[in-house]
Amino acid sequence: MASDGITASEMSSYAQALNVNDSMLMLDAIGLASATPEESGLRGNLFALTESSSQLSGLPPTLSDDHFVVQYIEPLANHQMFLGLDFASNPDLLAIAKKARDTGQTLVAGHFPDLVPQIGGSRVFMLKPIYKPQKGDFIGFAFAVLNLEDFFKGLTNAQGKMIEIHAEFDANMAIDNINTVPATTIDASDYSRNQSIEKFGQTFFLSFRSTPQFDAIQPFRARWIVLTLGLLITALVSTILHVLIRKNQTIAVTVAQKTRDLETQDKEKRSILENAMLAILSVNKSGEILHANEAALNLLLPLTNHMGLDGNSIGEVLPDMDMQGDDGWSKLHVTSTIETAEPVIIEVEKKTWFTAEGDPRITLLMRDISVTERHAKEIAEAEQRWNLALMSVQIGVFDINLERKTSVVSDTWLANMQTEALANSQNPYQEQIVRMHPDDLVPFKKAEADCIEGRTDRAKVRFRVNVANDEWRWIKSDAVVVERAPDGTALRMLGVQTDVTEIFKLERMKRDFVATVSHELRTPLTSIKGALGLLKAQSPAEKLQVSDRLIEIALSNSDRLASLVDDILDMEKMNSGNMNVEVNSFNLNEILSDASQQVETYASQWNVGVEVQNLEAELMISTDKNRVMQVLTNLLSNACKFAHSGTTVRLNAEVLPTHMKISVSNLGPGISEEFRSKIFQPFSQADSSNVRQRGGTGLGLSISRTLIELMGGTIGFESEPDQETVFWFTCPLTDASETLAVV
Repeated sequence: MASDGITASEMSSYAQALNVNDSMLMLDAIGLASATPEESGLRGNLFALTESSSQLSGLPPTLSDDHFVVQYIEPLANHQMFLGLDFASNPDLLAIAKKARDTGQTLVAGHFPDLVPQIGGSRVFMLKPIYKPQKGDFIGFAFAVLNLEDFFKGLTNAQGKMIEIHAEFDANMAIDNINTVPATTIDASDYSRNQSIEKFGQTFFLSFRSTPQFDAIQPFRARWIVLTLGLLITALVSTILHVLIRKNQTIAVTVAQKTRDLETQDKEKRSILENAMLAILSVNKSGEILHANEAALNLLLPLTNHMGLDGNSIGEVLPDMDMQGDDGWSKLHVTSTIETAEPVIIEVEKKTWFTAEGDPRITLLMRDISVTERHAKEIAEAEQRWNLALMSVQIGVFDINLERKTSVVSDTWLANMQTEALANSQNPYQEQIVRMHPDDLVPFKKAEADCIEGRTDRAKVRFRVNVANDEWRWIKSDAVVVERAPDGTALRMLGVQTDVTEIFKLERMKRDFVATVSHELRTPLTSIKGALGLLKAQSPAEKLQVSDRLIEIALSNSDRLASLVDDILDMEKMNSGNMNVEVNSFNLNEILSDASQQVETYASQWNVGVEVQNLEAELMISTDKNRVMQVLTNLLSNACKFAHSGTTVRLNAEVLPTHMKISVSNLGPGISEEFRSKIFQPFSQADSSNVRQRGGTGLGLSISRTLIELMGGTIGFESEPDQETVFWFTCPLTDASETLAVV
């Protein structure tokens, strides 16, 4: 069955391995009879006849559908006459073979001396049909040649002397009645017995008879022996029955006791379930509620119109419950069918189990968590409001457990520190120490230790932390011990931290502003005071000669003071949101020419020339003329002030599709990399010391950016160290069509 093909040598090896000649009682030979190609449907490819067997059998190349031919038989020496035997040569053998093929049964056929006269009439064939695995195609028969007489020889030493045993089967019985012969017992004499046995599709008859020698030595004692044996057997059966009865009684008592124990356990479990605080439901696979404890009734009945739960569908009580899903916990929002009942939130644990009969059951453990959920929601909302309040004022809160050395911080604390909570971090507050500025670490620890040890009421300190890329932020911390042990040991500390970097910068700007204003006011005032003093000290004759020069100095410094006051007023307007511009249409060339004339005298002081690139076409821009002049004079004066001596400051204009780009360029030291991000901030100067060589309040560029943006433009700059520096801004054109015509 497991091979694609069998050869004669393989069959011989298999028979030798089984030791057919010596080890098999009443077995003469084993063999293989294959169906013809037409019968098996394998077209002759599964079992090919060997050359030797074909010559011995003389089979034609093609046979009919009812032919089964012996291909191999072992041992071959004594059974070579079987090779090529066709079952179709005997109708009875063919009928039994076909029945075995159609039913799959192992059947016996025999007493066919006409087939192979050499073997005699006591041999029979045992035929086992073989089918191809999986597909079930019929392949052929594995058969055995059996000698019935050999099987019953030498079974006992008394055989032939005291008893004769003979076996045969009804070979003449019709094939359709093979399985219908009943087994009967026939008593031929006192010392004989005939019995029929139905096996392998045949009825075998066994005959046991005593010999005359046995009858001679058994005149009458056999009957008494049989009687005695009968009495003994009866007594034995009675004893066995008595033992069985006693055993059954013991079993009955044990079963009764076990039944009472189980009933007790069942009552105990029911008592536990009924008194359990958890609501418990038992449901079958169809969703029918089999049992509900008291807690389940109290929980679910107020939500339904039912008088009870047993027998109702779980879908009516808990419509959102997924009975087909996996076991586990779930949360259900249950709305009552009764208008006056409040909806509840139920936590449900689903557990599937099986009865002794294998029927699935589902147990539902339920708990009303409506109050818990409401409180959790209220706490979450309160915490959210608290976090929003902290975020609005940017106050970070920390809570330190000094005994366990753990801490909890708010989201705003993390935001102020510009960090994220590390996974499994038990003390995030302590992590700020690593990023703290070394100069601030000692004051911080001292303030904290003084508060913990009770020397001070509060721990107030300002320190710097490195947030990223050497960017330092100023943090203000204020903490207090809120819980102490009876011996005074601090157990818990609460505090707040705020980012005061901008406040610190503002304070520094105020200090710089005061210093700047003091310096800028002192210089012109000194000049004015000196000029007026000199003018006063001159004699009438001398006054006529020097008064014009002194008056010129006084007027120039007065203008400088007026400009400083104007910048301060403009800055105040911008901070209060009251800065206004009046936009109209103005000629760009006129604005450029006027601006260059205003700074010529100032440029000459720095030995710098001013060059203006006038446009060929007359272009009109939408702007506030006074404000754009203020921006231009500021940019030009800065360019002259910081240009190398003997160079030229250039004022250019470039036409864009909808805007005009105006730029001021000079050749000077340029703008340092660290100052570029601060250049448009108020009071910002590359040299902020009180002894600045070039003066200025640091408000001009900040005011200029605000004015340009209010007029609909943008402002920027490009600079390289010791190369050309360009400041530019844009203004909208009055009519875009004019621009396109020029371009």
